[in-house]
Amino acid sequence: MKRRIFVLMLMACAAAVPAIKAQVAQDSAQVFYRRGYSQIDTTLRDNRAELGRFTEAIRRAAAHDAVEGIVIRSYASPDGSNRANERLARLRAEKLKMYIVERTGVDGSLIEQHADGIAWGGLRAMLAASDHEWKDEAIAILDTVPVFIYDENGVPVDGRKKRLMDLRGGRPYNYMLEVYFPDLRSSVAATLFIKEEKVEEMKQEEEKATPTPLPVVKEEKPAPVVVPEEPAAPVEEPAAADTTAKKQPAPEKEEPDEEKPEFTPIIGIKTNLLYWATVMPDFNSYTFVPNLEVEWFFAKRWSLTALGNFALWDYNGGDWFGVSSWSIEPRWWIWGDSKFRWIYLGVYGQVGDYDVQNDRVDRDGNTGKMWGAGLSVGAVIPFTKHWGCEIGIRAGYRNAIVRAYSYEAPDYFLDYQTTDNHWGVTGIKASIYYRIGKKNK
Repeated sequence: MKRRIFVLMLMACAAAVPAIKAQVAQDSAQVFYRRGYSQIDTTLRDNRAELGRFTEAIRRAAAHDAVEGIVIRSYASPDGSNRANERLARLRAEKLKMYIVERTGVDGSLIEQHADGIAWGGLRAMLAASDHEWKDEAIAILDTVPVFIYDENGVPVDGRKKRLMDLRGGRPYNYMLEVYFPDLRSSVAATLFIKEEKVEEMKQEEEKATPTPLPVVKEEKPAPVVVPEEPAAPVEEPAAADTTAKKQPAPEKEEPDEEKPEFTPIIGIKTNLLYWATVMPDFNSYTFVPNLEVEWFFAKRWSLTALGNFALWDYNGGDWFGVSSWSIEPRWWIWGDSKFRWIYLGVYGQVGDYDVQNDRVDRDGNTGKMWGAGLSVGAVIPFTKHWGCEIGIRAGYRNAIVRAYSYEAPDYFLDYQTTDNHWGVTGIKASIYYRIGKKNK
């Protein structure tokens, strides 16, 4: 049944494409996506076979200069907000186009892409081909209810998806969510169009390319070659070592008196200027993040830092950035002169939570908790005994729970939950500091 629906969708896509010269529909493919994702996943369902066959057909046609055009139509399932699904469909079309260009070398200008948002038509076709007792009610909602119904203030209060969710206590919607929606998260590379005059030429070329079997040549094993052994050369005995020389004792090194610094820091107070300048560890710019770090110098080569970051506000006229994170980091200083300057090495641990709403996420927003651990390296450059700057970088592992949600006023909807495991850079800093300490006599 699903294959028949797919063919109908392909026919509709082909009919929607304007005729360009004389052309023949040569091949087509359907690519599926995980919920909320736009990346091409060749391990999902039969994506690997579909893409392999489709890209091979494009390469064959390109070798004969026969490619007239390629049409991509991409869709999303109804779960999630309408705005997020439109963006998701657009990203799916763009990434499938990039995939085809990278693996076939075909000119990107020959690929036409259409992001069609939520696949309401595909859902209707699936329902029409089913035998559910509630299918007529669901089809009536699709045919008569607009996507959104607004009140007098322009706020959406009802709509097509809400009616489907309310139908018979939500049981039909849950069934569609589990059975139908995965098939709607797809990009239909509707057709590879080839030039009509090239069809016969390609058929003849394929017939000529049928390989002729080669004769089998039997190889005879050559007789072994015997190499005569040569007598081994005599081994000379090493001369006896001269044991008459007396060992001279190494001169003793005089230990210099340890010089005490004029000033020994006890506490350092710092702030990371990069976070105030909106630069985050992924080297992208969001909004400024207030931060404060306190360092305790408790031994000749050792110190301990505690760091806190916090932000919770909107920016760019609609985006939102919220983060709170806390970490501790013991450090070992290479120069053990109690001045705590130049190079240090550290080990850190971090916990926190976040809430981000911007165009870098597939849904309206992502929120969750995180933790991480790893190594750090940095350098401290003193200006005076109290003031100076510190530059450093952290790298290691970060685990984040990702709860992707959509917003349709006045409610927020949880779309899915997953885990993000990140290895790499987790922190960057360019800090200014002030140190409090004691003078040494």
